Amino acid sequence: MKKKVNLVLAGLVLAGLAVFLAVEGAEAFCVYNQTDRRINVEQTGGHKKDSGFVRGIDPGGKECCNWQNKDCNKEGKRDGIVGFSVYYWKTAPGPGPIGVAIDICQDFAIQAGGWLTIEGKEGNYKCVRHDYGDSGEPPMPKPKPGF
Repeated sequence: MKKKVNLVLAGLVLAGLAVFLAVEGAEAFCVYNQTDRRINVEQTGGHKKDSGFVRGIDPGGKECCNWQNKDCNKEGKRDGIVGFSVYYWKTAPGPGPIGVAIDICQDFAIQAGGWLTIEGKEGNYKCVRHDYGDSGEPPMPKPKPGF
């Protein structure tokens, strides 16, 4: 009997943890890198002066900031508007100089309760806006074999 009670309690704790983590994720805007290269993201609007979201994100990664964090969303509202510039550094040989920032999107606006995906490969990249209330977060790419 004691074993059953412990199993039930463990199940309730795990279910509660899952709900907590789902709510926590729902309260943040996230930027998802669904490309084949590292990208850089800088917040250009909707944040407090001298603060905001500035991150480098590896392929398959994501970075987030709670929409209630006034450093990232000065209005503190889920439907507040925040803007981003997304770019990468040209590092491979080819046409044009090396070490130059290549813009993917500039001043790209999303809702603070939404998310942004950067998609594409081999230099053909685009930013995609997802508003609060859209169905779920984007699926993350499957890991490569051996990871």
